[in-house]
Amino acid sequence: MSATPLAMISDDSSLKIAQIEGEGADWQANVESRLEMRTEGMVFMWPSWSPDGERLTVSASSQRQDDPRLELWSVPRSGGAPEVMFRNPRDGRQVIAAGLAHYVHWAPSGRALAVVGNVGSGLAVNLVAANRPGEAQRLVDGAPLYFSWAPDGRAILVHRAAQLVLFDLAAGAQGPQQILRARPSFRSPAWSRDGSSIYFAKPRPGGGATLARVQRAEVGSAGEHDELMDLSGPASFVTARSDDRLAVLTLGPGDTEGRQLSILDPDTGGHVPIVDRAMNGVCWAPDGSALFAFEPQPSSTMIGLTRYDLDRNGEFAGSMRLARFQPSAEFATMLNFYDQFAHSHQVVSPCGRWITFAGLALGNGGSGRRGFGPQNGCYLVPSDGSEAPRRIGAGSIAFFPSFLADEAG
Repeated sequence: MSATPLAMISDDSSLKIAQIEGEGADWQANVESRLEMRTEGMVFMWPSWSPDGERLTVSASSQRQDDPRLELWSVPRSGGAPEVMFRNPRDGRQVIAAGLAHYVHWAPSGRALAVVGNVGSGLAVNLVAANRPGEAQRLVDGAPLYFSWAPDGRAILVHRAAQLVLFDLAAGAQGPQQILRARPSFRSPAWSRDGSSIYFAKPRPGGGATLARVQRAEVGSAGEHDELMDLSGPASFVTARSDDRLAVLTLGPGDTEGRQLSILDPDTGGHVPIVDRAMNGVCWAPDGSALFAFEPQPSSTMIGLTRYDLDRNGEFAGSMRLARFQPSAEFATMLNFYDQFAHSHQVVSPCGRWITFAGLALGNGGSGRRGFGPQNGCYLVPSDGSEAPRRIGAGSIAFFPSFLADEAG
């Protein structure tokens, strides 16, 4: 079995790759450096994998007062010189969240990147062709901003404030096509796996919201929206990687937590209630056999990680607690916008055997350079619950590629 790579930002702000090998209790993670902060004179933040797993992007911030820079670099997974993909303007050198200088969402084709960065006047989505690093085209600015690439990489859905619009990048000078203009009832939009359908939520007369679908071919026409599921309020949702099912949460005040986890099958219109409890976010097992939920713990700053199993019919089949931990600032940022990061950053390994989180696991201690005190860092926990979380290195955030590079094609 080939090694599974995990990109992580270490405690000295260097970019490292952990190669995870072995099975059962015999697994181990061998950590290799890719970009050393001391050597480059830069602080590195937030890795993002290309779709084929052959390259990473990482934000780079200069530590020199006489040469302040905030850039996005692209680095070959196998090693080699980085390329500058995007540069923040002089008046836009602020991070957009804790430890997050840019949000990067690669097109599924790998031919382009959508980069959210500070441009001085606020946030903007910038398009960068993978073969033309450093040349950015501003697509849209404003806040709040959520978006998703079409599976063919030729269009982008953008949810900005009260508007949901489609940018057809293959249509030349044609402007964005409006899908919805209404009080926001969701955050990040989603696509069906074949790119034929778009999912969003809209307010329902009299209160609440409706999870809806529109066919991509009908965008811009007077076609009706298919109403799939009634909701008690605004929602967040993520599609499975194996099919078109959506895991849906109803958002509470402030949109930082959700409740009423359920699964919607848009093809049949059926939905399966899973559990009603507070959640910071959910993600799918790659094969669709389970959901992994991050749940705030009562009267605590800890978060619980729970696996919710599904049977062959998609019905709830039991649950298992996998971990409890105090999240790092970067991991907490990811959870606050989990439905957006689900498009671009994976915390579940492509084989489905591992889940990564960053922070401090409950009961963890070690004899590292901090003596026998608690050890913050990046962790792995087996998704089957066969082992307690294991710390693989001091760090702030880590992500898996969508699939192994040797499986690409």
